[in-house]
Amino acid sequence: MRNTKYLLAKYIPDLYRFEPRNIGVIVWSPLGVEARFLAEFPNRPGEVDGRFIPNFVASANAYKQWIRYWRDAITGAFLRPLGGGEVVSSSSPRFIETLQQTARGNFVVVDAGSVLDEISEEELPTIANQLFAQLIEINTVEDPRDIGFEELCDSLMLQSELKQHRNFHNRYPVTCTVRGVDEEFFLSYAISNGTLERAYQLFQIPKGRAQLQKNRDATAWMFDSLLNTKLITPDNTVLLVNATPEQLSQTEVDKSIRLLGSMARVVNLQNEAEALSEFSAAARLPAH
Repeated sequence: MRNTKYLLAKYIPDLYRFEPRNIGVIVWSPLGVEARFLAEFPNRPGEVDGRFIPNFVASANAYKQWIRYWRDAITGAFLRPLGGGEVVSSSSPRFIETLQQTARGNFVVVDAGSVLDEISEEELPTIANQLFAQLIEINTVEDPRDIGFEELCDSLMLQSELKQHRNFHNRYPVTCTVRGVDEEFFLSYAISNGTLERAYQLFQIPKGRAQLQKNRDATAWMFDSLLNTKLITPDNTVLLVNATPEQLSQTEVDKSIRLLGSMARVVNLQNEAEALSEFSAAARLPAH
């Protein structure tokens, strides 16, 4: 079908210099809408891998929110303008103008042109892939973004589909009775449906020796309490670290990880294959 148009999603690093960079393409026709954005996980539209957000983007969180917003906007049957007003059908040519009006600050959408050939609904994904490769992907090859420990963990858990598990929890509270006293702990992540099946704890490695010891002692106390009250076994308890070879060569770091490793399995996110294997196995646990 004719009247197929495409828009470019752009990010403007400096609003004064106004040098926008392409971050996505949206292909519209009355038959449907297809889009591709940088750093989205394959086959999971709207979910962003923080490692591959372009380095020219100042705020990774803002980037994720905008990609999610645009995805929600184009997958619905109707779109309501950000400032309010009458909703617009996704099959109406007015949809393009309404989508452009969602622009705010550093994130904009611009009308970039039309596809001259007649395009069927089945061909829209192919057109989106081609335009993305021509206008965006080839021109934005960069080194992976340097992201934090928790964001890296979140990205790997999304990639392995662990976060989609029905019984997955962030910051999961557990109460242990230790010597007649109730102690409440918070696991970084858990899989639980009344019964704790997997316990994941992030172990930060600060530069200071005193803080490292505090982190180690607090984590050891939590693991010891969990195991003594038989809420979980060592095989199902996992210490997550993001330790470089340089850090592992430090005596105090090595000592801390070996101590905690006597109570839980240790998974180093620096070994991406090992981390993905662990998270993928947990993602396949039955959801009771």
